[in-house]
Amino acid sequence: MRQIYAVTLNTFREAIRSRVLYSLVLFVLGLMVLTLLAGAVSLNQDIRLIKDVGLFLSSTFAVMIAIFIGASLVHKEIERKTLYTIAPKPIWRWQFLLGKYLGVMLTMAIQVGIMAAAFIGLLTVSGGLWGQEVAQAFWLIYVEVAVVTAVALLFSSFSTPALSGIMSIGIFMAGRFADELVAIDFTPKVHDDGGALEQILRGLGHVVPDLSLYNTTPYLVYDQALPDGYALDATLYGLSYAAVALILAAALFSRRDFT
Repeated sequence: MRQIYAVTLNTFREAIRSRVLYSLVLFVLGLMVLTLLAGAVSLNQDIRLIKDVGLFLSSTFAVMIAIFIGASLVHKEIERKTLYTIAPKPIWRWQFLLGKYLGVMLTMAIQVGIMAAAFIGLLTVSGGLWGQEVAQAFWLIYVEVAVVTAVALLFSSFSTPALSGIMSIGIFMAGRFADELVAIDFTPKVHDDGGALEQILRGLGHVVPDLSLYNTTPYLVYDQALPDGYALDATLYGLSYAAVALILAAALFSRRDFT
């Protein structure tokens, strides 16, 4: 555990010093403020607008930050030749990879926390109410980030940063519509190959993570409580998917030749 802790702390320090992270967070906060100004001129829909746009921005940009970091994690270590200095030390490759992942997740916990504080501040200034539902919403955003980060790290374990980023964004976009992909139905089928395409899209919907589970915007916008056990089930699903992705990443990373 000492090796994992050391890698986690070092990754966190590197990530938290990145100017790109601060610029992205400031960008999100700026957009949230613009949302507040737009809501002020709306027809008594300012609270709903803040909730809708605020949650969308927080979720999307948190995931983009996670992909930006995760897709280049392994490549940076190879480029800096850090792995060559770590290899002789008493640390397994899976420990190194897990430490990297935990370091990113520690960084993202701060990022999501800042976004949550800004979101609550906007609601308070606008006279809106917030409570358990807001906490659950941002917790699920964090779980979504955990899933996408694990996927990005999986791609990073065998591919280049650019390709890893593209594939991670593709998985993220497909995951947002996973529930619709699973239920897709081409009727009537104009061409004979329509059935094959339908099966491919349904298969994709079953393989990618169902990130639609983490979209709680409709509940918050219309002041509805989440169903009992919803947050727990979504959390267990997300952590399970992330664990599988990390196991695959560790297996591929352990077989990778850096010479």
